Parts: sequence; C-alpha cells; structure tokens
Amino acid sequence: MKTCTGFWVGMSAGLMAGAAVGMMTPHGRNSMKTQVGKSIHKLGVAVDHAVDNIVSEMR
Repeated sequence: MKTCTGFWVGMSAGLMAGAAVGMMTPHGRNSMKTQVGKSIHKLGVAVDHAVDNIVSEMR
C-alpha cells in the first residue's frame, strides 16, 4: 500500500509541476529555456525533499 501511495504522490507532483512550468514560461525562446531550466531545478529539489520525507516515514 505504501508503494502505491508513493506512486500517486509522484504522479501528482509531476502533473502539478508540468502545469506550473506551462503557465510560467514566457513566449520568448531564449527566456523560455532559462525559465524552464530554473523550474526543473526547483522541481528536482522539491521532489528530493518529498522522497526523503516519504522514505523517512516508511522506516
């Protein structure tokens, strides 16, 4: 059951991050690349923290 919950949390985080990146990206091509890069980095940090919290709760 715990692995199923982790899967759904990950899927939800991915969908929300994709929607957020889609709304935040400006129309300019160069600025879009830098904005997407920053957003992906922030998402990676957030996912790392979420996974750490889930793993520590499983122990």
